[in-house]
Formats: sequence, structure tokens, C-alpha cells
Amino acid sequence: MPCRASPPPPPALPTRRAVLATLGLGLLGAGCESPPALRIAGHPWPGYETLFLARTLGWLPPHITLLDTATLQDSLGLVHSNATDAVMLTLDEMLALREQGRELQAVLVFNVSRGADMLLARAGLRSLADLQGRRIGVEDSVLGTLMLALVLERAGLRRQDVKVHRIAYERHEAAWLGQEIDALITYEPVGGRLMAAGARQLLSTRQLPDTIFDVLAAPADLPAHHVRALRAAVATHFQALAHLRQNPWDAAYRQAPRLQVSAEAFIESLRGLELPDLVGNRRYLTAADSPLKQAAQRIGAIMQTAGLLQRPVNPGRLLSADYLPAT
Repeated sequence: MPCRASPPPPPALPTRRAVLATLGLGLLGAGCESPPALRIAGHPWPGYETLFLARTLGWLPPHITLLDTATLQDSLGLVHSNATDAVMLTLDEMLALREQGRELQAVLVFNVSRGADMLLARAGLRSLADLQGRRIGVEDSVLGTLMLALVLERAGLRRQDVKVHRIAYERHEAAWLGQEIDALITYEPVGGRLMAAGARQLLSTRQLPDTIFDVLAAPADLPAHHVRALRAAVATHFQALAHLRQNPWDAAYRQAPRLQVSAEAFIESLRGLELPDLVGNRRYLTAADSPLKQAAQRIGAIMQTAGLLQRPVNPGRLLSADYLPAT
């Protein structure tokens, strides 16, 4: 396992940074052989920045390694290759992995999208009905396909009524600026940058509440030597979340370069997210009427219709509050 690298000093100005650094963190444990560090994979997304902020501030426990990935697809690749122990991803992606045999459960709700996932269109497209016959760019992922299904449902259109272009997230800006598409299903931080460049938002998760949840997923049978580390990671998330709420501009100036946006754009992107605190997480992960469990059932049905799932969602071991702090 790589040795821990010192966290980079916070930037003085909100400058851009093109390369995401992967930091290896060693485990300070007792005995001759220390158990391996808990690896958590995550890509740039405003809702995930709490753990990366904790790393920047030097708060991340030494027995936890954050694996920086460029995209969600890269994070999923680490899951498939067993190169990570836990992963930051959307609920729908977790449901797809579960059907593939990965016994994952949500142990933390990072955020609920309230506008951060969106459909952008050219100036000439004024309504969802105007999408008929148009070229729609969308990421080739479960999340992208789910959002496409929701958009078409809202528009009263069928899949064959539009021309779908599957575009990797890292190419969304280039495809838009290159006039390859008429509309684009995307998310922050790219969405905010394109709107600043003149893109028109036709729909967002503000009109699709309790649909896109971002969670920390871990195996239901997590190895015993990782249990304590995962509890520490979840506790550190809430510590960093408190800092983000109390000192938003300090957090923004520290983390905006990782997302390749300005501090102002980072703050604006958070307006499209609900960041549940410990009380909110307890409700999402334990309540009998949990909105998260209800969303899993509703999203699962949509995913079945879209061909993303073959079977209804199995609610067993779907959620776990075991790693939340006691108070």
C-alpha cells in the first residue's frame, strides 16, 4: 500500500487545476502487520467534496485512502476490478451494481439533487416538446439513461422521437461547444459552466424531487478490519459538512480548483443540492417511510422499463445506519 502523502496546501486563489492527484494514505496500526487502509473512490462532484475537504484540512484519518477518479465511470471501473472498498455514486448506479451481484448498501447520503442534474438546450428550444427530432447528448451510464427516461416521460416523447448521442461526461463541454448536439443531459460542474456560456436549462432535478441521490456505498459484509475505518470516514464527512456550512467561502476556495470551477461557481452549484445532516441521514437510512427506500423502488421500476434492471429492487440490506455517529 502506498505511504501517506502530505495533503496539498490550500490555494490562495480559486485557480484552476487540470490534474486530479491521487493520494495514498497509510494505516497507523498496532502490531507487525497493519491491516490495509480503507479505500474510497470518488469523482469530482460538489456533493462529494466533504471528504476531499477533510483531506485538504488534514482531518482525514490516516487509515483511509481517497482514490480520486476523473469520472463516475472510472469509479465504477475500480469497483469492478475490486480496487476500492467503498464508492461515492448515485443510488441508481448502486442498484445496477447490486443486480450484477455486488452486495452494496448505502451507508451515507451525501446529497439529494435539487437542480444539480439538468437538461440544457439551445436557445431555439423553448419547451420539452421541442426536443422531438433533436439530437440529445447523454452520458452512457445508468444515471444518464435514467435521466433520459425521465426527460422523455415529462416531454411526452418516446425514445424513437429523438436522436440520442452517447457522450462521455468529460466530452460534454466539447460536444456542446462544437455544435454536435441540440440538447444535453448533464450535471454540475459542467452544467453551470455551459449555462454561463449561454445554454438554456429546460428541466432539472428541481422539478424531479427525490430522484437522484448520491450515496456512499459499501459491501453489506464489510471486512471486520474496515468497519472502524468506515465509521471514522462517515464521522469525518459530518465534521467537514459542518465546516462547509459555517465557512462556505473557505471551503469553496479550497475545493473549487479540484472541480475546475471558480469559488463562486462552487457555491452556486451547492444551491442545487440538499446536503442532509446526521438527523436527515438517520431518517433516510432508518425510517420505515424512508424517502430513500421509496425512491429506490420508484427508480427501480423506471430502470426496469428502460431495460437497466431485469428484476424489481430487492429492499433487503439496501440501507444501513450502522456507520453513522451515535450523536
